[in-house]
Amino acid sequence: MEESGNEKFLSRRRSAALKAFKVKDERVATLKKITAILNKSEEGRTAEEKELLLSCVDVVKEVNLRQEKRHRVKARLEEVEDASDILEEKCMRLAAAIGRASSLAVYTGAGISTAASIPDYRGTNGVWTRMQQGKDIGNHDLSQAEPTLTHMALYALYKARVLKHIVSQNCDGLHLRSGIPRTLLSEVHGNMYVEVCRTCKPFKEYWRLFDVTEKTARYSHGTGRFCHKCNSILQDSIVHFGERGNLPWPINWNGASRAAKQADVILCLGSSLKVLKKYPWLWQMDRPAHKRPLLYIVNLQWTPKDENAVLKINGRCDEVMRKIMSHLGLEIPEYNRAKDPIFHHAIRLQPGEQLTTTQPCLEEPVSIVENSSSCVDLREAPKNEIPVATMPKTEDCVSQITISEPMTAYPAPIFAALPFLSMGLPFPPMYMYPQLTPFLYYPFVQVPAVALEPPKSEPACTFCMENEGSLTCLFYRRNGDDDLVMTDPLSLENENDSNLEQIQDTETSSLDSRAPIASAKNPGWFGKGYRKGLRKKR
Repeated sequence: MEESGNEKFLSRRRSAALKAFKVKDERVATLKKITAILNKSEEGRTAEEKELLLSCVDVVKEVNLRQEKRHRVKARLEEVEDASDILEEKCMRLAAAIGRASSLAVYTGAGISTAASIPDYRGTNGVWTRMQQGKDIGNHDLSQAEPTLTHMALYALYKARVLKHIVSQNCDGLHLRSGIPRTLLSEVHGNMYVEVCRTCKPFKEYWRLFDVTEKTARYSHGTGRFCHKCNSILQDSIVHFGERGNLPWPINWNGASRAAKQADVILCLGSSLKVLKKYPWLWQMDRPAHKRPLLYIVNLQWTPKDENAVLKINGRCDEVMRKIMSHLGLEIPEYNRAKDPIFHHAIRLQPGEQLTTTQPCLEEPVSIVENSSSCVDLREAPKNEIPVATMPKTEDCVSQITISEPMTAYPAPIFAALPFLSMGLPFPPMYMYPQLTPFLYYPFVQVPAVALEPPKSEPACTFCMENEGSLTCLFYRRNGDDDLVMTDPLSLENENDSNLEQIQDTETSSLDSRAPIASAKNPGWFGKGYRKGLRKKR
């Protein structure tokens, strides 16, 4: 009896499942028929097809909605360029906004590197687009890439003290190579030229001349090389999908969050914003709409932030930035390979590490190869080993007069101390203090004052001193000295905006090279950590 009951129950479940499948198959067949009929012109439809459309009104509405959504998605993927006159007008408006901005933050994507022969991702010829179409993405040698006109324009804005921070989704390292200091840069997806040691305290970075991601993958970041200090395995800094980027450098989430809070204008260049839109603190979504930074977007495709933007420019980044810089009256410097900081700050492979990579290295300029000794760290080299090129020059026709000791002229005669000895004073006679005798025994004689110059602080990096005028290293330390840790100029806690602006204005000259780096806060993946914190405040 029990077996027969179980068989009846199973047969009922099978029949119910078959009915559900039949209903689904019939609905799919009806949708296909309706779609085929709607694709025909009204004149080509038969009487039966017209009656079927009238009897299936709900299905017709669903098919129309699906077609509209499909057309909308295709339109968003298309690259649209504004007309020349419209583009010129929009560039003038954007240049005026940048000129009025007190704190400009720039969010960049793969679109600014396409001019360097680096493909983007979601463009019409992007990597993911070609993969979805079943096409080959091709071979791209990133070691031949150089900073583009847009990279150098952003560097010019930084030198003009207009640009305060860059949030980049690119891993090509071209922002650093253009001259942007790492404290003003947040590479939220990592840098292909930077590998790190997570074991060392404080944090230790290695800037290389080749792609360090040859042997790495998602959840597997070991590069096959070891730290020079603690002998721990080095890891790359790349953030893959589903991972959390919590490295203090080069990701620098703290700098990105502070820059977003202080910014009054945000400029997005060459980014689809489909990833950055999920980080609400970058857009200050907790503020009222009228108190958020003004948003300007430059991209050929649609972005999810177009509706929130004050101005959307459909144009190529290099062309737009060339027009903007001309309206601002700023000159865009040309990229000079001899002044590329990566060649002066990268750590070369040791003899035992030559076989750990097969990636092509960046070709170093001839001047750097010949004068490799000029990039020696002055603080780490002994005084007797400082290169001759860095020593101060003296003219032969001028005699150098040096004062070795304080002025000891007009010594007091010996008999002047006899009265003090006869009085039995507890202190020794005055001729033991020759520095004071001129004032006590010869008060009317004017002693020439010796001007004591304050000791000059030695630069931590000759490259940053010569090219940026900074006593501290603005990039990655060549020898990785833990005692000389770079300080984030925006990491200081400032209660008022005036002090903060003063620190930002002197960020290249008044950095404290011995202050520790603030520990990075993990913002969570896709804004989860932000939402949790917001609930606690409420």
